[in-house]
Amino acid sequence: MTAPLEQLHDILPGPQLNELDNQNIVLISATLCTILFLILFYRLWPRYKFYWRLKRELRVIIKKHPDNCVPAINLLLKKIASHFWVREQFAGLHTIEWLKFLDKNSSCQFSRFSEKWENWSYSNSSLSNQEKKAIIRECKRWFRHVRNRRPL
Repeated sequence: MTAPLEQLHDILPGPQLNELDNQNIVLISATLCTILFLILFYRLWPRYKFYWRLKRELRVIIKKHPDNCVPAINLLLKKIASHFWVREQFAGLHTIEWLKFLDKNSSCQFSRFSEKWENWSYSNSSLSNQEKKAIIRECKRWFRHVRNRRPL
């Protein structure tokens, strides 16, 4: 003798509605959080990769030019600026105007080196360790600021 299906419903109760709702909410929210994290990571990764590359180039410059690294740093800063600003805005700038441009477009204080920057850039005068550390600190600060800009 076979039992009709209608009589079997009280033997095994079906899934509770509240438990399924809570599980679905957790799964959906975890999936959305993962997707948002991946999108954010995808968008920010190139900026941080660019920033790390700049810091590496700065370290190489400092190792290659231990006495006076300002001319090479100047070239690096101009190369970076060409990624974010139109060339006509900064190409003709030298010494004080260039340092003011760097300060104006960031929270850096390169202009405090304006008196000695020309000597460092165009002669073989050497920097003290404190001056070199201060310039490197300002460069890294400028790199962090530029990292948040959109390239051309």
